[in-house]
Amino acid sequence: MKISDFFLLNLRKNFLLLIFLFLIFTISTLILLFYIEKNNVEIISKILVSELEEGDKSLFKFLEEKSGNNLFVTPVREKRLFSVVSSFEYAGKVIYVFKDISFEILIFLILSFLFFIIYFLMFFNLRGTVYKDSLNITNKLAKIEGSLNYFQNYLEYSPIEEDMEFEEFESIKRSINYLQEVVIENEEEILKSMEDIEKSKKEVEELNKFLISIYEILAKINPKDSVENIAQFILEKIISLFKNVNAGSIILKQNEKYKYFAQFGYDEKLKEFEFSNEDNVLALKYEGYVKGDILRELNKKEGFSEKFKEIGSDKIKSLYVIPIYVENERMGAICLDSFVSENLNLPKYVDIFGKIFGNFLILKVLENDFNKMFFEVLEFFAVSVDERVGKKHSKVVAKLSKKIAKEFGVNPEKTWKAAILHDIGKIMISDRVLKKTGRLTKDELDKIKEHVSYGYELLNRFRFFKDIANIVLYHHERCDGNGYLGLKYEEIPIESRIISVVDAFYTMKIKGFKVEDIFVLLEKDVENGKFDGKIVKKLKEIVKERNL
Repeated sequence: MKISDFFLLNLRKNFLLLIFLFLIFTISTLILLFYIEKNNVEIISKILVSELEEGDKSLFKFLEEKSGNNLFVTPVREKRLFSVVSSFEYAGKVIYVFKDISFEILIFLILSFLFFIIYFLMFFNLRGTVYKDSLNITNKLAKIEGSLNYFQNYLEYSPIEEDMEFEEFESIKRSINYLQEVVIENEEEILKSMEDIEKSKKEVEELNKFLISIYEILAKINPKDSVENIAQFILEKIISLFKNVNAGSIILKQNEKYKYFAQFGYDEKLKEFEFSNEDNVLALKYEGYVKGDILRELNKKEGFSEKFKEIGSDKIKSLYVIPIYVENERMGAICLDSFVSENLNLPKYVDIFGKIFGNFLILKVLENDFNKMFFEVLEFFAVSVDERVGKKHSKVVAKLSKKIAKEFGVNPEKTWKAAILHDIGKIMISDRVLKKTGRLTKDELDKIKEHVSYGYELLNRFRFFKDIANIVLYHHERCDGNGYLGLKYEEIPIESRIISVVDAFYTMKIKGFKVEDIFVLLEKDVENGKFDGKIVKKLKEIVKERNL
């Protein structure tokens, strides 16, 4: 027995030992990951201190610029399960730098588990094949050995004599010929077995490359990106792995309808298609290899021929459909299309793309739906606050703030969301204070001012609202530094400055002020250091242009 065979057979006998070693490796790697990331965050903290001391930017502007991706720089300490934290003091304030590594840990654990399962499945399958072939070869060799023993015994017990008859020589000749035939026959089978082993080796190498490509794709995905961008990235990477695949698409279920989230090799109009019946879509009816003629027949039957011809799908000669299932429910598919081959025969293990990337994309779709639903809930509370104080203007403030943000090159959607929820913190203020018509006492005024902090604390609890939490916190700041928290001009996020001006405009408009008089007062507030003059000027241009 070869040393390698002996080693592999012993590995099979010590399967539990392998599992234990694998767990030790995984835990050690995770500890090392935490240590490295902790060291990185401490280095980043030192760099940030140096930049703060050397630069002339305001602290809050600096913190906002440095926060991004999975790195957060904030004066508020947050508790996260999988994160590393460092801190430093600057200008009498403790600044926390923390990095969220939950995604890296999740990817590492998924890949570790995947490699573990696939490796051992392939290992036992391959060893079973080799063992079977070895047994077959052993039987053949035993047959040869038996023939040799027979021939040797024949020679020992039947020595050749001088007067041996011609018939006896013929008998010996026939035995030798038979032995030669057995050797030749077994040689062919041995060579065939060796070819099979070499073929299995190549399949293992291809699978290894395939697993590496999955890891590389997962490692480059930005979980904060939109589901459309992630789907497009995954699709293009998958297509690049296969020679005869020229185009493709990813279709997913969202709100009881099916729509294309990504396409490659076609017209962008494909993403405008929506289907309520999965029977109308080939990608949802078939799995694996499909002829191009079947696609054309289905499109013709359902009346989609012209539409799909416009986007270029009439060029498809064959395709491979990778299904996406969630708890046995068909939730979509990844389609790989060929314009050059009528028999797109891909290895069966490509279906693992549907299990890994498909489920990831479906979770991302559900997350977007949840974010939208949760925002609508918060919007309902924000509108209820408007109704309590008799304003009912958050939506119009948001609409106009979005337009101004676009003019200044600021994210309009982000500004719109912040404007909708800018007074969400007032749900924590009692009606006695909110609806009071007379002059507020100092305690009541302080209570009203707390609504920006309440709003910040509420929104900052959720990852998908962290980017607007600061805007809500600072929307009552003044350019001269006499606002609620004492920030000055450049320290105040521009989105907060925009919302502050538009909020004041609509508040006065609701009270019956004429537009001309409103801008006289706003420009006076600019002179007094309350508002940003550039924003007031842009607001005046938009109001005049749209006759608001």
